[in-house]
Amino acid sequence: MRFPTPVADAGRSFHRWVCVNDRLARLITVLVFVALVLFGITTSNVGISELRQDPANPLGWQFGKSRPIRSDEIHAFSAIVISILATHGAPSLSPLAARADLVHRFPTDGFFEQFVFFDSTMLRAAAVVPEQMLFAAHWWLPSLILLLAMPTWFHQLGRSRRFGWFAAILIVLSPSSAWWSLMPVALIAYTLGGCVLMIAAFQRFGKGQRLAPAGMAVLGGILIAGLPSFYAPWSLLLGLPVLIGSTLWILLRGGGWAPRLKSVLITGGTAVVFGAGTLFENREGLQALFSTVYPGSRRVESDAQPLGRILGAPALGPLQYSEPVGINASELSSSFTVFFVWILIILLAAQWRLTFRDNIVEWTFGTWSAMWIVWISLDLGPMSQKFPLLNLVTPPRAAQVVGVLAVILVGLLLSRWSPPVTWRVPLLAGAACGLASGYAASLLKASDLPSLSTTLILLVSAAVGVAVAAVTKYPQRLWPLALCVVLAALPVARANPVLAGLGDLRASDTAKAVAAQAPAARAEGKLWAADSPSLNTLLLANGMPSLSGLQRSGPDVAAWQKLDPTSEFANKWNRGGGYIFFAWAPGQPTSYETNDFDAVGVGIDPCTLKGAWQNLDRIISSRPLEAACLTLDSELQWQGKPAYVYAVR
Repeated sequence: MRFPTPVADAGRSFHRWVCVNDRLARLITVLVFVALVLFGITTSNVGISELRQDPANPLGWQFGKSRPIRSDEIHAFSAIVISILATHGAPSLSPLAARADLVHRFPTDGFFEQFVFFDSTMLRAAAVVPEQMLFAAHWWLPSLILLLAMPTWFHQLGRSRRFGWFAAILIVLSPSSAWWSLMPVALIAYTLGGCVLMIAAFQRFGKGQRLAPAGMAVLGGILIAGLPSFYAPWSLLLGLPVLIGSTLWILLRGGGWAPRLKSVLITGGTAVVFGAGTLFENREGLQALFSTVYPGSRRVESDAQPLGRILGAPALGPLQYSEPVGINASELSSSFTVFFVWILIILLAAQWRLTFRDNIVEWTFGTWSAMWIVWISLDLGPMSQKFPLLNLVTPPRAAQVVGVLAVILVGLLLSRWSPPVTWRVPLLAGAACGLASGYAASLLKASDLPSLSTTLILLVSAAVGVAVAAVTKYPQRLWPLALCVVLAALPVARANPVLAGLGDLRASDTAKAVAAQAPAARAEGKLWAADSPSLNTLLLANGMPSLSGLQRSGPDVAAWQKLDPTSEFANKWNRGGGYIFFAWAPGQPTSYETNDFDAVGVGIDPCTLKGAWQNLDRIISSRPLEAACLTLDSELQWQGKPAYVYAVR
């Protein structure tokens, strides 16, 4: 007779623990996150050849191709993160630009923003933690929170954790997430995490607990306070229905009012205090943004988007190896908006009576989604410019992410879907979604994506139809959901490179030479400037204060008036969300140009620039220069070419 040993008992207990509900999935998710962080692995594009000292001999390890279309990620989002790693404080942005903390979620010196932008505050630990680990942690943290919070949120609402995983994974794998460097994930994850904590606080208050739920509500409020930060049009579009639906769900629960009010008021009060505090700390940057020619003063109206761009997400696989026509890959990307067809079929077929109280979250998402579908499908004329919130989001931008709402809503509905006895409804749903996807793909082939073959269109249509039919018929089984996930991964599997570390931006000899001089420049208030985007990013990533570079919120008007005293060219430089470029023109008058969106170009004599900015210490030029105020200081290598560093007297 064999008796159980303590080791065997522990093994069985651990096995039972990980197999209950989705604990194994959560454990694997956390372990994958930890492994990616430890090895400094991301899907960032900062390993692109233009950011290499010698493109023929790049440093570090990278699999796959970095793409120049990710310019915002390369030269702004990731560059700012790496700059914080270099300075252990605020990034070294141009003094020509107004404060940009809010639009890029990083703290400077404000009390509230230190907490609200905690994901960037943690980057200051680079003094003790390897930079590549912190960069990877910052990169993957929103995905980790989304993957852990979405199933929990579904469970809290009485829905299936399995469909919570399904929704979260499809959001991460959607083409809009892949081609926008996971931005949609970051814009919904923290709000979702805050709502999960708010609901957990409500449940614990209902059990008579006090301290723990109060702490949860406060933490949830801090997470929610960051809702209008980063790219506000998308964050509001994606985050508000989660917040509104969760709040209404709590308020409409049965039982006493005390647990409901405590959780909502503590969470909401914290969100208001920290959110308002953060907005107040960034009031100058907000004022600059709202006063810009682009995008602050822009008010848009509804517009019918091409159906191929709305429903064509499953057919965007060719973007991995070919370029679209008349549009770039990021602008063409979207999420799985075709799921709204699926939603419509199951709602009509089941003849559900969605009672308001029990299905308030579904009602919230359905109403919110319908509003945005109208915004991207109908031309309502100039009067639509007066619609608040909507008039801040261009219809093409809304069309790119509205499918995220469809993914969440279909998961909520399928969580309560009773498997049909016959194949009639599953086949109808599969046929409708398959035909819609195939038709959208055909439209893409005729306009934006001619490389999309007829064979692939048929395969996409069939794959979508089979996957939708299988999930509709067998919602409680794992294999149909796994099939959907695999099919969703195929169009984006090669959309991003796999990068270990930070490329040449911090490890190359050129980067080290700049980084060695940056602390003294920051301490003494000295400035550099460069004449190319890649050199500007090099300076930013190594914490070098620079006049050239980024202008993400808007201009500092007083600073620009040092160059343009009468603001004669304000229409050129009064722009946000963009970049400042210099072109060295010794002996020539100063000139200004713009791309009518976010780029500001200044052609200027370095000596003129020195006259306006006495603390200008060095300029970098991609070609040799001769001017009375310039002395060649050193020569660097970047992009495999010389870059000339001049002292400016």
